[in-house]
Amino acid sequence: MNTSSSRFRLRFLPALLVAFSLLAGGAFLLPQMALAESSSDEAKTYSAEEPPDLASTHALLVDEETDTVLYDKGSTERCYPASLTKIMTAIVVLDNTDLDEEVTVEEGDFDEVTPESSVAGLKAGETLTVRDLLAGLLLPSGNDASYVLARYVGGGDWHAFVDMMNERATELGCTDTHFVNPCGLHDDDHYTTARDLVTMFEAALEYPDFKEIASCATWDLPATSENPARTLENTNLLLDPESPVYMDGIIGASKTGSTIEGGKCLIVEANQGERSLVCVVLGAPMAGNSKGITSNFYDVKALVEWGFGAWKTGEVVKQGDRLATVDVEFSSEGDEVGIEATSALVGTVPVDLTLDDLTITPLWTETLRAPLTEGSTVGEVTVALGDQQLGTVSVAPARSVGLSIPDFVVWWVTSDISHALIVAVVAVALFVLIGVICSLRAKKRRLREKCLKVSANSVSGITTGAVGAVKASHGNHGSSHGKKDAAPKSKPKPKSKGGGRHMRQ
Repeated sequence: MNTSSSRFRLRFLPALLVAFSLLAGGAFLLPQMALAESSSDEAKTYSAEEPPDLASTHALLVDEETDTVLYDKGSTERCYPASLTKIMTAIVVLDNTDLDEEVTVEEGDFDEVTPESSVAGLKAGETLTVRDLLAGLLLPSGNDASYVLARYVGGGDWHAFVDMMNERATELGCTDTHFVNPCGLHDDDHYTTARDLVTMFEAALEYPDFKEIASCATWDLPATSENPARTLENTNLLLDPESPVYMDGIIGASKTGSTIEGGKCLIVEANQGERSLVCVVLGAPMAGNSKGITSNFYDVKALVEWGFGAWKTGEVVKQGDRLATVDVEFSSEGDEVGIEATSALVGTVPVDLTLDDLTITPLWTETLRAPLTEGSTVGEVTVALGDQQLGTVSVAPARSVGLSIPDFVVWWVTSDISHALIVAVVAVALFVLIGVICSLRAKKRRLREKCLKVSANSVSGITTGAVGAVKASHGNHGSSHGKKDAAPKSKPKPKSKGGGRHMRQ
């Protein structure tokens, strides 16, 4: 019996050990998975109030649709653009040439190309199209390509081309930019600002050929008389699938730059869904990390992810949104009325924004006055988020407001001395008119009473006379009847033949 029990325990001991190991492992892995999931969730949570820390000395992040500045670090301070200069070089080339034109590289094109310059590997005597030379300018940031193009477009003089660059920058509205060469090699008089660079880059994005070329990770050049067919590679590691900072499907056109004085620079257009951001950093440290990646790439990646994660672009105010309560005068229904938007406002705002976070300021200078009709536009209001003006919308009262006539009359009388004088004159006139009317009515009444009295007297006299006459008549008739009754009846005597007088009875 004991032997069987021992054998039983030995037989199932391995299985028990495996089960225990699995349970222990599961107990260990579950917290780790939960921690990983939690870390992943935290990594996807962004706040507009907490932008990333940058190593770059200057930076600017702008929403391309609304031109809303999401991040600004010294964007108006002068700095050295390094090879970001080549954005303006490309603009002037695109303005003045056909990309299918062919250009032959000359020996003099290399006179200003320093040993430390980045190049496209061009050689004197080879012929390339302007399109291929632009690829050599933008992808490997070739200084050699910049001077070839500047000489060709500048009519044989690259200095004339630089003058064209400065004129174009002024046309675009750049306020603190000056170029002395077409490639960005350092010169104390060759400067710009992050704000001006964004202006130039957004202008360049209007050219489809620029967007196409500057968005490519690689570009194939055909064989020439001096070079075999070769592939140019973009210096922007955000476009490199093998790079730890690769941003798959997000980065569009871009340009890198690097000089000792200007530091590491990078400008990109980033796209996600229907949104587009433009981001530029300048003055990042020259040294890279253990993987050889410099801070400009990390800074742009962090800013772009934060820009998409913490901000949204859409209707900040929708038609019908209740925005505020404002004062109203002469109202028969209270001293305030709510106002609603009758138009929409599109803007770029933090993802967790609510209407309560907005500052609404009416543009009318006087208090609204009754009567007001629901839905009828009464003016415009500005909409702001902190110090950032988002725009304006038209508004209307949320309900109709009736007029209080007593309040209006009091205001009208007291608002202007001329109104008070008018009221006084009208009051006096009314008083006089009422007096005149009363006087006329009294006079008329007295006249009527007099007439009535005279009439009454006349009627009384007439009545008295008539009564007397009647009485007299009755008296005479009475006497006649008496006499007739007393005298005996006799036959009348025959009239005398001679006529004459009646006989008295």
